[in-house]
Amino acid sequence: MIAMFDGKYAFLSNFYPSPITFDGITFPTVENWFQAWKTENPAEFKAIATADTPGKSKRLGRHCTLRKDWEEVKTDVMMRGLRLKFQDPKLRAMLLATGDEELIEGNTWHDNTWGNCVCQKCQDIPGRNMLGMLLMELRTEILYEEAQKEKENNHESKD
Repeated sequence: MIAMFDGKYAFLSNFYPSPITFDGITFPTVENWFQAWKTENPAEFKAIATADTPGKSKRLGRHCTLRKDWEEVKTDVMMRGLRLKFQDPKLRAMLLATGDEELIEGNTWHDNTWGNCVCQKCQDIPGRNMLGMLLMELRTEILYEEAQKEKENNHESKD
């Protein structure tokens, strides 16, 4: 089990530097990506997307004009950001190197939705660990894609 996204596993964190360029905007991290999509206000979106730290992006995201459908789309937004992040071959290989370990976004900042807070106050609150779950789902998708490519390559080499 990987219980925290720090040290050797810091790359699993949404705060990890992993630039994503989309529609001409470069998001420095998945955190910037996720927070920016909370709003449909173009000025707020750009400010959040390009904030120079993920922490600043998160703070801006807490005070932006929230889109009406945010609760319905936020999980898809997160997964899309993770898919873009892990297109990077180095990060992809690092994710696959976690094998079949359970990935838990353990934290101390009371996030029991995307992670599992381990502080004294939250010790009896089970975290939903949505980020860990999405990362494990993505890891499975990548393994499937690679198996399909291998299968195609083997088939082509027999022809």
